[in-house]
Amino acid sequence: MDRFTRFANTWKSVGVTSRVKWQQHSTLDRFNVMLVRRLTDRYGEEAKALMEDVAYQIGLEDGEKICENLNLDRAAITSALSPLETIALLTGIDSEVSGDKKTRQFPHLSFKCGGCVFGQILDGMDRDVRERVCLKYSLGLIHSVNKEADLKVLRRCCQGNRQCEFVVTFR
Repeated sequence: MDRFTRFANTWKSVGVTSRVKWQQHSTLDRFNVMLVRRLTDRYGEEAKALMEDVAYQIGLEDGEKICENLNLDRAAITSALSPLETIALLTGIDSEVSGDKKTRQFPHLSFKCGGCVFGQILDGMDRDVRERVCLKYSLGLIHSVNKEADLKVLRRCCQGNRQCEFVVTFR
């Protein structure tokens, strides 16, 4: 083993590379939070509307990828919450889907999660921005499965509740 390989392995075993990656991730998060603050301070509602559009578009794209990977049946009513449930699962948050799954004129599903799915991503941002981005991203995830679905947020962790609760209804 040459001395460069030995040097790299020593630093790797100490954990320097993972600390540097954490530092980069932390810097990017702080950059995004500061950028959002500055944009909302300078452009107000216009910037918030733009962030909503971006969040919805990213939600659609993420939802499409999840639908493809899970091979979801988009016609099934229960599939509408699968992308949101998958995001909760990936972030390590317990979730539960319940509700009226029968074929009726206006069926609905309820999604409850034991923490904020977007807490780490939106941490440090203005509460109004967090709520808007959360709603639009979640709506994008749901619309990736069913464009006829409507989303209503009943409870949010960022408003002091113990859990977030979403209700999806179908037209």
